[in-house]
Amino acid sequence: MKKQKVLGVIPARLNSTRLPRKLLLDMCGNPIIVWTWQQAKKANKLDDVIVATDSKEIREVVEAAGGNVVMTSSRPQTGSDRVAEAARKFKGFKPDIVINIQGDEPLMPPAAINKTVQLLLDDKKLNMSTVARPFPEGADPNEPGQVKVVLDKEGFALYFSRSVMPYPRAPYSKPILNHMGMYGYRADFLQQYVKLKQTPLEKAEVLEQLRALENGVRIKVGVGNYNRVEVNERHEFEEAQRVMALLLAKKRKKQ
Repeated sequence: MKKQKVLGVIPARLNSTRLPRKLLLDMCGNPIIVWTWQQAKKANKLDDVIVATDSKEIREVVEAAGGNVVMTSSRPQTGSDRVAEAARKFKGFKPDIVINIQGDEPLMPPAAINKTVQLLLDDKKLNMSTVARPFPEGADPNEPGQVKVVLDKEGFALYFSRSVMPYPRAPYSKPILNHMGMYGYRADFLQQYVKLKQTPLEKAEVLEQLRALENGVRIKVGVGNYNRVEVNERHEFEEAQRVMALLLAKKRKKQ
């Protein structure tokens, strides 16, 4: 059987409202986008990793680090739109699976990326996958920037929300799940998906995966105890910088 080719795509938009130009912020010697690319390269189920951007500044820093960049238009409305355009333009090989990895995830565990891929490898009928984790101790599920997901008994997403789910009117024995914002797509499905109109729930929550659910697409969710520090706000950047500094210090001690 022919091996399925897997392409990791990191959509990288320079302008961000909550933390301006965050992907170019220096974190322990590298811009955030470079750390994200380097981290994604550690996932052994990806055949290649590219950065998709319309920013010449992002292109310059990624290529200076040895990364491959595909320039996209400035028109994409969502990250998946940019990923789909980059996948079409990519010349290295024709991907069977495309993984959308957020550009502001410099500490995304390679195991989480591999899990997103594996779900699609294991089920040929599946068109879309993602990953989630139980909220870690001390994290606030009420924070709208941390997306929640609830699952059916087979591990498919029932709904994603910025609100707490489920509402704890009565005791709930399972952990609240934090969606990690990464998506896997069957390549042909991705090109069809981005042609669908944005849906009411997607617009209300500003969560593009709801477009899939509103159109009856099932999303399989892999749950694991993954550590991550997403960078949306200044305090998250400072926490990511602290964690990265500790990891680099440990690495130097081993050398």
